[in-house]
Amino acid sequence: MRRLDRWLPTYLMDALGRVRAGALRQGRTTHIMFLVCDHFEPRHAATRPEQPFERLQACHSGYARLQERCRSEIGMAPLHSWFYPPHHGNEHLASLAQMAFDGLGEVELHYHHDGDTSETLRRDLRATLQEYNRWGLLLEAGAPPRTRFGFIHGDWALGNSCGGRYCGVNDELDILREVGCWGDLTMPSGNEAQTRKINSLYYGRADKSRPKAHDLGPDVRVGTPPPASALFMMQGPLALNWRAPGHPRLENASLTSSNWGRPDRIPVWLHCNVHVQGRPEWLFVKLHTHGAIERDFDALFGEKALAMHRTLGTEFNDGVRFQLHYVTARQAYNIAKAAEAGLEGNPDQFLDYAVGRPTTYYYSLDARHVPRICGEAGISLQEIEGDHVMRLRMRHPLLKELRGCLRSVETSSERLSFETADVSVQVLLETGEHVEAAQVRLEGLELVNATKTPGATHFVLRTTSTRSAMSFADAGVGKMDGALPCF
Repeated sequence: MRRLDRWLPTYLMDALGRVRAGALRQGRTTHIMFLVCDHFEPRHAATRPEQPFERLQACHSGYARLQERCRSEIGMAPLHSWFYPPHHGNEHLASLAQMAFDGLGEVELHYHHDGDTSETLRRDLRATLQEYNRWGLLLEAGAPPRTRFGFIHGDWALGNSCGGRYCGVNDELDILREVGCWGDLTMPSGNEAQTRKINSLYYGRADKSRPKAHDLGPDVRVGTPPPASALFMMQGPLALNWRAPGHPRLENASLTSSNWGRPDRIPVWLHCNVHVQGRPEWLFVKLHTHGAIERDFDALFGEKALAMHRTLGTEFNDGVRFQLHYVTARQAYNIAKAAEAGLEGNPDQFLDYAVGRPTTYYYSLDARHVPRICGEAGISLQEIEGDHVMRLRMRHPLLKELRGCLRSVETSSERLSFETADVSVQVLLETGEHVEAAQVRLEGLELVNATKTPGATHFVLRTTSTRSAMSFADAGVGKMDGALPCF
């Protein structure tokens, strides 16, 4: 049910402010931070056991193809933010990590619950985060990585805002901050959960004594430190679209195939004027979708999606009036925090300002594990579980991929070491094109075969010990003891 009474008065009262902000942008380049937050639920209304996996595969290939087409047509590629709920199964976490590693976007948390207390919510959130962390998700890279995530509440009911249904916890925002949440991106909903505060970047507080205490809150503002005990809130556009085809429509930032990103919607998104107070030329357009459903694939990575991005890239990215920035939810948060701190210039400078890159930028592994170290200097993955041949993909100067039944892996710029489940295990290693300029020394390994393809060298190796290593040195330093010849 659309509760206009919850937000329309605010929308009408803000009309003058929207006009004033538009006037302030005249003569300046307006930077548009564009992000899509996906309430990603692959089990939704599935009729066959294999359908959720098929949906993941379709999204992976579909978003990759959309990025290629956008790069070709408009010279840049959109990004996606998958907010994934635990009740849709841990079996998809590895696939999500691979999608993120492939540069398609980033993974955050979507969470449905009902009838909780503060204690049960805190317990269950920690258990969920621990499981996601074991797949390399919801972690900021570091030594060690730390839990950091964006949040979207199931059924919009953040802070017990649906009359006690779908939540039960008035102080939910405090618990989210406690367990590592950097911000909430639930709104807009347009229903009973909708806050009176709309089209805003602001800080919401919790109050144990009453629900929906985040209904109002102080704006994020240039030069003003964030208030204590408050959670960053990023809202998407909520408005009336008087230029919609056929008749005026509610604009609630939703992307579906029936309500796709039509050209008439884009000016409405911008006119909603979502920005850090004091920085009106940096606009944030946060859309949402339920993107694991086949009927909406067209709006997300099909022809309708391409049409939306074509309009964005040609009409709202001339570098004079507008400059378009495709960002993830985390990157949008970082840009907002940079503006709050008074930083200026190209927003792309601040993509990792407050919350650094996720671990999935550096690697993906299709097995449960414990990430101990992750960053530019290398990775350390311990307690790897499973008896299958695992696939570890890495963003490394020399190493691309390692396959085998692994128990631990460590990398640095000059060395790869790993532990396998047994001796005499076959391991496949793909290295980058620069390995031909290096010497490779094996420890606890014997070479079975090595072949070169454009941009890569493929090694087939057999372990002679459960602990094995490969060392790399520049070919100019002279031959290492036990080194393989250069390829």
